[in-house]
Amino acid sequence: MGSTTTEGSGMTEETDTEATDTEVPGLECDALFDGPFAPVEIASPFDGSEDIAFDGQGVLVGKRGDELLEIDGEGGMTVLAGGIPKAYGLRYRSDGDLVVALPNDGKVIAVSPEGQVSDVALGLLGPNGVYVDLMDRIWVTEFGGSRVIRIESDRSITSIASGVEAEAANGIIYDPDRDALFYTNYQAGAVRRVDFEGGVAQAPVVIGMIDGKPDGLVLDACGNLYVIDQGGSRLFRWALDSAGEPLGEATLVAEFATNVANASFGAGAGFEAESLYVAGNPGVVYRVDMMVPGAATPTVP
Repeated sequence: MGSTTTEGSGMTEETDTEATDTEVPGLECDALFDGPFAPVEIASPFDGSEDIAFDGQGVLVGKRGDELLEIDGEGGMTVLAGGIPKAYGLRYRSDGDLVVALPNDGKVIAVSPEGQVSDVALGLLGPNGVYVDLMDRIWVTEFGGSRVIRIESDRSITSIASGVEAEAANGIIYDPDRDALFYTNYQAGAVRRVDFEGGVAQAPVVIGMIDGKPDGLVLDACGNLYVIDQGGSRLFRWALDSAGEPLGEATLVAEFATNVANASFGAGAGFEAESLYVAGNPGVVYRVDMMVPGAATPTVP
């Protein structure tokens, strides 16, 4: 029997679950319980925000109408930039710029801390998910172009996967410990992994299926992979071995009252580092306590 307490909720969720079987020095990875856990609604600040992102310094950003809205840990709100069209993926680079995928405009932009907008990549077909790795490379899924790409630091583009294997590619995340990329095929319900050998991308392999519409992906510090089912407003977790192979089936972690599409672990003052913050187009932000922090991501200075 596992027990977790959600801070501020005054409730303890009792769950009959088995702990995951992963070990990381300094973390009790084998003591993580599968859930499901009750998410806590913490705020409804956004509107039309498919993704949210933390800068690592206590700021959470999302979309509200045509604005990019920043929220601090005490609930203070600041408009980062206005006049932003429909946007999907949001992630910060270490220089403080927010990377934003604009699907209808076919491009990826960067928004500086002062709200200045610049183009990063043009001529894309429905850019959707974005992920910035620790080298500030930008990984992007082209939902409409059936392609997964990487935007290098010099803004050149490397194709990682294309065609049927990248059809309706959506959520994306790179794992430097495994030197592996994970992404979702939204329509097919698949989660795929791309391994790299000598820096060269290998053929994508399916690591599992979700009975739904898999969207955003997140990794925790224990190497577990979290998948948002945008179609069913659910959160799943896969325990993976050191090669990125699943240790059994995905387990249901949480279900949400409103639609959700993406998630990020809390980072910075006022946010819980061992909690996933989950949000989607309706604008509601939920917190799910996971007992483990997220994998390392770029932190704004």
